[in-house]
Amino acid sequence: MKYPLYLVLTLGLLNAQESDTSNVDVENAEEPAFSTGTSIYADYSQSTGNTNADILYYGLSFDLRGDIGPLKDTEIFFSYSRSDSKVDGDPLEDDENIISTVDLWANQYFISPFLFFQNQKDAIVNLKNRRNIGLGTKISLPMGFSLSYALLPEEEIYDWEFISDSTFIEDEYYYDEGEWEYEFSTFDSTRTLTRHSIRPKVKWTFLDGNIVFDYRFYYKPNISDFEDYLLVNELKISIATFYEALSLSINYNDSYNSQYDYDGSPIKSKDSDISVGLSFDF
Repeated sequence: MKYPLYLVLTLGLLNAQESDTSNVDVENAEEPAFSTGTSIYADYSQSTGNTNADILYYGLSFDLRGDIGPLKDTEIFFSYSRSDSKVDGDPLEDDENIISTVDLWANQYFISPFLFFQNQKDAIVNLKNRRNIGLGTKISLPMGFSLSYALLPEEEIYDWEFISDSTFIEDEYYYDEGEWEYEFSTFDSTRTLTRHSIRPKVKWTFLDGNIVFDYRFYYKPNISDFEDYLLVNELKISIATFYEALSLSINYNDSYNSQYDYDGSPIKSKDSDISVGLSFDF
């Protein structure tokens, strides 16, 4: 990061949460049927002078794994992330992402059902909201592979800006010179559709779990028009360090939207980002 003032706050609360056992008979105590993990992070950067920048990232994630009453081998996951950045007063990033999943019989070697919810916002590309709610199934395969399919009803809203009026303002002394003043208006472009979502995944661990490699690929075609589709790649690598509570994380994401792959499109069809960070476990 090139900015002179760089503040990073990363809080990880990833230990399994168990009740207080100080007054419990250890011999008769039962092992907890599930474990939970929580991670909270924030990243702030600021610079002033020739470049004035305020860059803020923050988010949280929560997961619960195990037997939850009658729901055996269940995984519940929730994450929220937010980016809000400005450079010289102009917005650089303004996006938000919420994901929630409930996966039943998650680690069984047969088809398991899951529920999926995602809500996205990316104001820089005028995406006001994209919401997916779906029901799907996952097949767990040997060697860390899995394959899932979901049917995703989707609502997509873009907030477009256009010139609604213009006025030519003449110069006070030179009437053949002047400038145009424009009046801008916006309108919502709402699209409702349903997508197939096909997701192969591989997750490998090395060196007794000290290195975790997690790769996922999504193919999401419109069920009524297969030339309208989304492609998403997600790669996450976690590497433990010499200090047990400290780990290095590498995240790479890229996406492609075929709807905007044409000359003169106001939105680029491809996006990608990569981040490298440290997390502290308590």
